[in-house]
Amino acid sequence: MSMDAGQVFIIGMGEVGRRLAGALATAGVRTASVTRHSGWEEALADPGGVLLVCVREEALAEVLPRLRGVDPQRLVFVQNGWVRPLLEVFPGCTRSLIWFTSKGEFFKLLRPSVFCGPQAAFLAEALGRGGIPSEAVGEDAFAAAEAEKMGFNCVVGLPLTVHGVSLSEYLERHREEARAVFTEAVSVTARATGVAASPGWWDELVRLSGPIGWVRASAAKALEYRNGAVVRLARELGLAAPANERLLEVVGFLG
Repeated sequence: MSMDAGQVFIIGMGEVGRRLAGALATAGVRTASVTRHSGWEEALADPGGVLLVCVREEALAEVLPRLRGVDPQRLVFVQNGWVRPLLEVFPGCTRSLIWFTSKGEFFKLLRPSVFCGPQAAFLAEALGRGGIPSEAVGEDAFAAAEAEKMGFNCVVGLPLTVHGVSLSEYLERHREEARAVFTEAVSVTARATGVAASPGWWDELVRLSGPIGWVRASAAKALEYRNGAVVRLARELGLAAPANERLLEVVGFLG
């Protein structure tokens, strides 16, 4: 299904949404923003439009009911974490994992972002023209990318909050814990999606951490979909995730 002549409605204009909107506009794609209180009527009524959902994982529960009845092939979800169960009601949708860091004026491309689904080729090509390298991949490749990104986000988040350090400080002072958190996350997610975890993913995280070593996490966010999801999935699969469990206990997460 090609939508290269349609409009892309960006749902959620945070850091990710505004960057994607800017790249699409640069590529000549018509875009429109959708917020909590505006833009929904136009987005839902446009039969040829693509709805690019860029809200954080925690906000999906609020947004998804508004998308019931929309053709899943028009939907693109750009979220980290274990959101697969939430999206089961939208079979045939497109998913994406973004590999860039955006904080205010700071913007750093880490590697090409990935898209999987009916809108993958269109969006990957358009975003590439707009300055955000991206690629369309199949379901197995996306599942592997999902496992790797879960490991990345489980490290670049909760542990930094618990220890009160930057990413580079964490990897220097708590390398053993960081590797355990990462390994648990990728192993559990890979098992849940039926793909094989790669031993090279840890080295890739270390490489990618260089340009964003200054990053800190002031609060533990999206734990239900990240470290908390790792622990929950581990229990369901008969695996162990003690490093993630210990960090969650420190912040009192009981999920």
